[in-house]
Amino acid sequence: MSRSLTVVTLATAVLLTGCSGADTGPAPAAPASAGANSGTIRFGVGFTLDDWDTFNKPNNTFISAVFEQLVELAPDGVTLQPRLATEWKQTPEQVEFTLREGVTFHDGTPFDAEAVKANLERVRDSPSQYAPIMGPVAAVEVVDPTHLVLKLKRAAPTLLPELARSGGYMLSPKTIKDKTFQKQPAGTGAWKLNPGETVQDAKVVLDAYPGYWDKSATVAKRLEIHTVSDDNAAINALSTGQLDVISVSPAIKAQADAQGFKTLWYPALRYHFLFFDRKDVFADARVRQAVCSSLDTKALIDGQFEGLGESYDQRFDQGTPGHDPAVKAWPRDIAKAKSLLAAAGKPSLSFTFPIYNELEPMAELIRSQLGEAGITVKIEKMSVPQFFSTFDVGKFPAAYNTSNSETPGVYDYYAYRFAKKGVGNPFQAAAPELDELAEKGLAEKDPVAQEKVWQQMTKLIHDQAYDCGFFSRPIVFAWDPKKVDNIVPTRSEPSVFRYREAKVTG
Repeated sequence: MSRSLTVVTLATAVLLTGCSGADTGPAPAAPASAGANSGTIRFGVGFTLDDWDTFNKPNNTFISAVFEQLVELAPDGVTLQPRLATEWKQTPEQVEFTLREGVTFHDGTPFDAEAVKANLERVRDSPSQYAPIMGPVAAVEVVDPTHLVLKLKRAAPTLLPELARSGGYMLSPKTIKDKTFQKQPAGTGAWKLNPGETVQDAKVVLDAYPGYWDKSATVAKRLEIHTVSDDNAAINALSTGQLDVISVSPAIKAQADAQGFKTLWYPALRYHFLFFDRKDVFADARVRQAVCSSLDTKALIDGQFEGLGESYDQRFDQGTPGHDPAVKAWPRDIAKAKSLLAAAGKPSLSFTFPIYNELEPMAELIRSQLGEAGITVKIEKMSVPQFFSTFDVGKFPAAYNTSNSETPGVYDYYAYRFAKKGVGNPFQAAAPELDELAEKGLAEKDPVAQEKVWQQMTKLIHDQAYDCGFFSRPIVFAWDPKKVDNIVPTRSEPSVFRYREAKVTG
């Protein structure tokens, strides 16, 4: 039995200036057959936990069980829902939060406005990819223990969606002050770390937190996240009952289906062609356009991901600031690609392209597709750690991957990838037209007029072929319904499901 997570109608109201969110309360989970807070969920994934610093590695697989945000994303990956904040209201000048009462961190520290202030100041002051979240915030003001105001110095259309991601997790302010959060995490989540039974690089064991604020939640008494680096080992562990849920590559889905397990796939990350060296190799827009006109994303999905995945016209989904329905993907046209290269004076373009071993089939397809247009691609294969430490630091002129920062709007994407000093712009290539539009958008107070500017940015990025070739990397979950059920992922959150909503069935 299988199903795919599809896009639902996206609620955009909370993303716009002057809108507010109200707490309708979390949807009560259906009682597990063994009763409240009973049973164990054993989840197998293909990687390990480095540490519990939420800034070091955007890895919600582990940290989402321990930490919570002020607001969280619904399964569609866009709609905002209350979590530690019960209500919020945003205007062009400020964001007001009403905080949930009766919440404590795992170390006993109260969750209140001072705790939120300490966390947001950590975001602001830490040299990480999340620091730009606080860029629009002039001041964090505590009104009283349950009310907090963020004073804004400019437009902040994606502040709330950013806080709903990894950078917005709330840590105990005591662990921030003592600098112990990397090894001794203390969040407000439904589970707390069991350090005695956790085994480094093998499994993380978490116990239900008895002081959890949501008394209506029925969660597993124990959550174990096991590292299983091989997909075949993972499906064997599921078959023998050693694991209840596994996250595997698309190649394993058919095998899991054949064995009678439940499965689903969902779009976890959005891949695209990244033109880093826009000073030399890809300085001419016609060269970039030639690459974009050579790519066939459906063939990449079929060849690498067993046909599981989605192709997209642009970087952002409907309901996200900057989504422009008029922007359509570059159609594959080899004759046009050759003509563009000839006009640019580079009919025999060549460059080196990095890839990690798992994606070798995709890399070979890219080499073949670009080769038809006369572009020579040399593939440099490496391990996953080597790839993620080198692919976007200036060694390679291009790569095919995520943006390495799942930003929720075009301004944030611009600031990360195209601004001259952006973290994701290793060659510091200039994009003056984008710079002008970014400043115009920030200065615009009217949300409708501002959104038009963001759409202009998206169109310019497309027309200049600053990026292209968008498709999703799918994640497959397989599980034993005799043990667990209601495995629900959040779109664009890789290798993690909504643990609180999962049910222990046996």
